[in-house]
Amino acid sequence: MNILFVNSTRGWGGVKTWSIDMARALAGLGHETALVGRPGPFVDKTRKLGIKAEAHDFGFDFNPASIAFFLKLYRELETDVVICNISKGLRTAGAAARLAGIPIVHRLGSPGDVSNRLKTRLTQRLLRPGLIACSEYVRQKLLVSVPVYRDYPFEAIFPGATINPVPPGSVNTPRVIIATSQLNPDKNHIHLLEALAALMRDGYDFRCIIAGTGRDEAMLKQSCGDMGLNGRVEWTGFITDVAAQLRRADIFVLPTGCEPLGIALEEAMANGLVPVSRNIGGPTEIWHPGHTDLLVDPEGGGPEFRDVLARLLDMPDNDLLALKREFHAHAGRTFSLDGQAKHLAAWLERFIAGRGGRRKA
Repeated sequence: MNILFVNSTRGWGGVKTWSIDMARALAGLGHETALVGRPGPFVDKTRKLGIKAEAHDFGFDFNPASIAFFLKLYRELETDVVICNISKGLRTAGAAARLAGIPIVHRLGSPGDVSNRLKTRLTQRLLRPGLIACSEYVRQKLLVSVPVYRDYPFEAIFPGATINPVPPGSVNTPRVIIATSQLNPDKNHIHLLEALAALMRDGYDFRCIIAGTGRDEAMLKQSCGDMGLNGRVEWTGFITDVAAQLRRADIFVLPTGCEPLGIALEEAMANGLVPVSRNIGGPTEIWHPGHTDLLVDPEGGGPEFRDVLARLLDMPDNDLLALKREFHAHAGRTFSLDGQAKHLAAWLERFIAGRGGRRKA
């Protein structure tokens, strides 16, 4: 298949990571892949990885200039299917695909990505995209909140992560904790800082890496200083090589109130980190069934995260290393990028066939 990923988001989040990773994995299976995104780091990184990428300013919904751009691109690439991530992509690249008779897929990463408004329903009926969600949790939520989706093919496919081929071989002294989610209010990093401050007061030795940027960055850094954690916490800022940071750590914390699935969580487990998250939403679908004690109560905050982290910090090195290896092996069995790419490719083949077979320009 010739598969085009279209990402019109402005910030860098999990959906951009997914687009690049899945394009590479599908190319490894013999498919032709390309991406379109706004000018900037996303397109630049894609090109550096050897994937064809086009920079594009999308403009307003159903923008004729944008539609013309995509029609031309589809002819050049002989596109078989277009995968969009948000409504802006649907109403530009998706509109062009509908005119060209090319099947469209709308990839949904969160129950909050769309709402049951007239514009959503009309777009779905007009463009008729198939739907994929990052988890069964998200799929079920959207089937309830946007009933029109019940009339269209809708599959849950984990984003997938590249499994580090080398299992964990050591633990750090002192232990290193890391968080790699965007520094936005819904990610609840303040609970992590509260947990770390409590651990420090109780005499625990550790270091923490907090990667990424976001709207709460200034507030969180101020809180970090106020809690006396400046010597313990490293702020990396924006990074494109998350795996390199993960390989420096032992324990991963996802403090989000409710995560659709968590590419960041997948990446951490794939690199052999022991995760700590809340017992709600998508993370429970990919969690190691033997270690649900590392899931914090959904209503928990700093004290609850502190208690789980304390148990991990108290573990002898050999026990923590064994736990890291267990999560690494579980990641390979559950959501390897290659495995999820095969799942997506098989679903796309069925979806295209259901829309009348492949189209060649």
